[in-house]
Amino acid sequence: MVDCGIAFKHLKPHLYGVKYLLLTHIHSDHINPTALRNIRKSFPHIRVIGNYEVGQHFEIDHIINAGYPIDTADYTFEAFECVHDVVTYGYTWDYNKQSIIYATDTSTLKNAPIRKYDYLFLESNYDPIKLELARGKRQQFGYDAYAGGLRHLSRNDCEAFYYMNRRSAKSPLIELHKSSRFY
Repeated sequence: MVDCGIAFKHLKPHLYGVKYLLLTHIHSDHINPTALRNIRKSFPHIRVIGNYEVGQHFEIDHIINAGYPIDTADYTFEAFECVHDVVTYGYTWDYNKQSIIYATDTSTLKNAPIRKYDYLFLESNYDPIKLELARGKRQQFGYDAYAGGLRHLSRNDCEAFYYMNRRSAKSPLIELHKSSRFY
């Protein structure tokens, strides 16, 4: 499982077969502190893996660093740096001879390992044309939606990475973190 930013009661039914929880970064929509505490208490067999900043804020089992894979009995998890406003990692691993990549809350995939993936779980936050229309409309949104959007990966950049790095036309793209306003 990757991240636990929702209430424990919604996660619990899905945790019984989980062995590993990969945490991408400290933002509350990715780590709900109460949910993480309940996971650790109710499912002590789940190994929690995260970057050094996650480890400074939460109890985890393994700190992973970009460029230094973690080998477990089941997987080799590799982390890579994502570009966001806090330390954020994406992950790759293989499962049943299928290669998986997961990256969210990043403005670029420039640090992602270039290889062929069978499953691509990727940030696809906004349509650049729709986001451009928000430029200068701070009062309408109550925040600088344009600058906020640029902290994330556009649908165009997501699709470009997908088409260049998918194993085949059957390799699914699972788009993550879509903006309800600018997608």
